[in-house]
Amino acid sequence: MTYNSISNMDISNINLRITKDNIKGWYFYSFSSEPFVVSAVSTYIPLLLERFARSNGVRLENHLLPCTSELDKCVVPVFGKYYIDTSSFALYTFSVSVFFQTIVVVTVSGIVDMWNSIKLKGIVLVIFSIIGAFSTILISELNETQIYTLPILYILANSCFGVINVVGNSLLPTFVNDLCKYSRNVGVDSAESNVEKLSSIISGRGASLGYSSALLTQIVSMFLVHRSKTKQDIQVAVFFVGLWWMFWLVPMCWLFNDTQEVEDVSSNTSRLSRSRVYYSNKHIWSLKSLGYGWKSLWNAFKHAKLLKDVIIFLVGWFIISDSVTTINSTAILFAKTELDMVTLNLIAISIITMVDAMIGAFVIPQFLAKKLNLLPDQILVYIIIWTSFIPFYGILGFFFDSIGLKHKSEMYMLAVWYGLSLGGLSAVSRSVFSLIIPKGKESTFFSMFSMTDKGSSIVGPLLIGFITDRTHEIRYSFYFLFALLMLSLPVMKSLDVARGKREAEELTDVISSREASVDPVTLSDHHEQTD
Repeated sequence: MTYNSISNMDISNINLRITKDNIKGWYFYSFSSEPFVVSAVSTYIPLLLERFARSNGVRLENHLLPCTSELDKCVVPVFGKYYIDTSSFALYTFSVSVFFQTIVVVTVSGIVDMWNSIKLKGIVLVIFSIIGAFSTILISELNETQIYTLPILYILANSCFGVINVVGNSLLPTFVNDLCKYSRNVGVDSAESNVEKLSSIISGRGASLGYSSALLTQIVSMFLVHRSKTKQDIQVAVFFVGLWWMFWLVPMCWLFNDTQEVEDVSSNTSRLSRSRVYYSNKHIWSLKSLGYGWKSLWNAFKHAKLLKDVIIFLVGWFIISDSVTTINSTAILFAKTELDMVTLNLIAISIITMVDAMIGAFVIPQFLAKKLNLLPDQILVYIIIWTSFIPFYGILGFFFDSIGLKHKSEMYMLAVWYGLSLGGLSAVSRSVFSLIIPKGKESTFFSMFSMTDKGSSIVGPLLIGFITDRTHEIRYSFYFLFALLMLSLPVMKSLDVARGKREAEELTDVISSREASVDPVTLSDHHEQTD
C-alpha cells in the first residue's frame, strides 16, 4: 500500500491508532504471563518438584524403605546411582532451568533485535507464550512417576517466559517513542508528548496489570485448592495458571502491527531505514545471526569496563539478586518440609508477599526515601540490611526453641518483611542503575542488568542444594544467604552515584563523537554491496 495520496496528518492518525493497539497488546503480554513467575515458579513448582522427588524417594537412613511420611528425611535416586535430598532436587532444577533460559534468551533476543518489525516481534511473543502456556498445562497432567518429565517441561516453560520477558521489555521504548512522535504530529499537547512521563506511565500500568493478574490468579487458585480433595491440588492450580496464560495471550495475535511511513527518497533517514530493513531481513535466518545476541552482550560489557560504578553495581546486584530470589524458593521448601505447611498456607503466604511487594515498591522510593532525605544508593543499602534479617531470623532457630522459624505463624510475619524488601529492591535498584549508565544506551545496559539478575539465579539454588545434600537440614542455607547479603553491603557502599553519572556523561560524549564521524548511510550501503 502506498500513501502518496494521503496527507501526513492522516498517516500520523493511522500510526497513532496502530501504536495505541500495540500498547494494548503489550499490556496483555504482562497480564497473561506474570502469574507464571509469581504463582507457578514461586509457589507451585517448588512444591511439585519436592513432592515428585519424595514419591520416588527412599528414607535417608535406609535406602530400602520408601518415603511414607511428609516429615521423613528422604533422598531420591538420580540416574540410578546418585542420591540427592528431595529439597535439593527442586533447587538443582531451578539452577539448570535458569542456565538454559539464559542461553535461549540471549540467542533468541539477539535474532529478534535484528528485526525492524513490531509485528514480527509480536509473533515471537505469541509463539513463545503458547509454548510456555502449553508446557505449564502439561505439567498439571503429569503423574508422580514422571519425575524427569516434570523438570524438562518446567525448563521449557521457564525458557519461554524468559524470551517473552526480554522481547516484551525491548518493545516498550519503541512504543513510547512512537506514541510521542505521532501525538505531536496530530497536535496532541499532553503527557503523550513527553517521553519520560509516558515511559513511567506505560511501564507502571503494565507492572500494575501484571501484579493484579498474579494476585487474582492466586486468589482463584486458593479457592481451587480448597475445593480439591486429592493429592493433585497443586496441579489444579498449575493448570489454572497455564490456562490463564493461554487465554489472555489471544488478543496479542491481532493487536501488534507495524506503523507505516511516507517514503521519501531524498531523505537520508529513509535510505538508512530501508537499508537496515534489507540488511536485517537478508541475514535474519543465517547462522551468523545466532551469535548476534552474544556479540551485543560482549560489546555491552566492553563499554561497561569503562564505567567503574556500573561494574560495582552489577557485581553487587549479582550478589543481592542471587540471595533475594533464593530466599523465596528456600523459604517455600523450608515451610513445606520443616513446618509441614499445606498448599493453602503457602498460597496465603504468596499473596501476603505480593501485596506487600506492591506497597514496598510504591512507598519506599516515593515517601520513605524523601522523608528521610536519602539518596537512592543510600536507601538501597538500608534495604539490604532490612532484608538480611530474614535469613538471620532463620539462623536463630539453631539456638532457640521458641523463635527462629519454629512455628507456622512466623512465616506469615516474614512474608510481610520479605514482600516489603522485594518491592523496595525492585524499584530502587532500577532507579540507581538508570542514573549511572550512558544516555542513548539504556536498552543495551539494561540487557546487562537483566542478564545479571537472571544469571545470578543459577548460583544460589545450586549452592543451597549442595548444602542441603551434605547436611540434610535446609536451615543451614540461612547461613549462606545471610553471608551473601553481608558480602553485598561493602560492595554497594563503595558505589559513588555522582562519579558514575560523570563517567556515564563522558562515555556518552565519546560514543556520540565516534558515531558522528561515520556516515551511517554510506556504511549501510556498504553492507548491501558486500553482503
